Amino acid sequence: MAGLFVMPAAYASTPPLSPPPSTLPSITYYYHNTKNFTITSSDWNNFFTDVIDNRTIVTYNWSANATQELIVFDLSYTGMNIYGSSLVVALSSIGSPTVANMTKAFWAVANDSSQVSGYTNIKALDSGAYPGFSWSTPTINPASVTERNVAIIVGIVAVTFILYFVFNRKH
Repeated sequence: MAGLFVMPAAYASTPPLSPPPSTLPSITYYYHNTKNFTITSSDWNNFFTDVIDNRTIVTYNWSANATQELIVFDLSYTGMNIYGSSLVVALSSIGSPTVANMTKAFWAVANDSSQVSGYTNIKALDSGAYPGFSWSTPTINPASVTERNVAIIVGIVAVTFILYFVFNRKH
């Protein structure tokens, strides 16, 4: 596939992240090895706006992230990272780079393992991590940690309530 570049993921910590260029690179891919399509900067912008920034699809607020394009691009914004490559490969079996087809490609790779240890692509995105980079870490606590914290608070309130009425009773 012309235009695809997979970057090795061997960072010990988060590397410096540059903002994206004003125009994202075009990526060419082949549909059923016969017809080629090009994902233009406009197509990428539509993908980010209509899929990644759609809170019914991805729960994390990526629109507030100046480097959200790193979800699919490498650190230089000239090629694709591993997740972006997977997305384009899925798209190559679906068709042209319309938002509808890019959404189908998104869902086709959503439950694949991401480069973020222990996360699928969709779980990495929902937690604020870039699924194509092993150095990326979630910015939102996993649900189990949040649920545990809520359970602890509810338990403390319940115990306080019970102790108040047990020790405040007049005999």
